[in-house]
Amino acid sequence: IYIYAPESDRLVHCIEDFNMNEREARDMIKEVDEAREAYHLRYAGYAPDDVRYKDIMINSSFLGIEGTAQYLCECIKERFRLTDQ
Repeated sequence: IYIYAPESDRLVHCIEDFNMNEREARDMIKEVDEAREAYHLRYAGYAPDDVRYKDIMINSSFLGIEGTAQYLCECIKERFRLTDQ
């Protein structure tokens, strides 16, 4: 599963939800992206956005954070034939 969002949406999220100014938000996004990619390359051996290794890719700005989480939960329940208990 690969969850992503356009940089413009990520920027708005950082500014509005974390009360960052635009420069801080851009710097943090860049720093986090670089750290995530380095970590993933080291331990998985491929870039985190390499579509060859993804079954599901979803733009979280489409459904929002909660909606994306709910959607993925439903996908996983369906895939593994799980039911609510």
